[in-house]
Amino acid sequence: MTPTALPEDVVAFIQSGVSITVASRDERLVPSIAKAVGCRVGADGRTITLLMFGEAAGAVAQDISRCGLAAVVFTRPSTNRTMQLKGRDVRHVPVQAADVALVRRYLVLFAEELGLLGWDRRFVDAVFWHDPASLMAIRFTADSAFQQTPGPAAGAALDLRPGVAA
Repeated sequence: MTPTALPEDVVAFIQSGVSITVASRDERLVPSIAKAVGCRVGADGRTITLLMFGEAAGAVAQDISRCGLAAVVFTRPSTNRTMQLKGRDVRHVPVQAADVALVRRYLVLFAEELGLLGWDRRFVDAVFWHDPASLMAIRFTADSAFQQTPGPAAGAALDLRPGVAA
């Protein structure tokens, strides 16, 4: 059964300049993680493209190439709102011409978010911005989604089956 689109509020949230952590694993089940610096949701509402800088995501990129699995966590630091998406068809895709601008916009939004907590924009640039030539993209279909905001609903799954309200 093909999953349905993510709820509109989730699509807006994951594209809004939140913290993005991508996790995968190697053949020995040893995890790898990296920070993504941009997110684009496809017109179908369930195809997710994440942008990462290669020098900051080498192990994850290699693991994704081998196993095609990822769990991605999106968190708004000022509120701790957190969503997790998982995919089993993760693959590398070409970076698009507009992706560097998307990453810059995403990091501006993320810097504004961290500014609410007292962090200077220079921190975001120093930690997250790298050589644009090393930008890489991965894409997957969100086949499961979870509410992970701390509290009583943490871990609750969103039902992504067609015809089922999320």
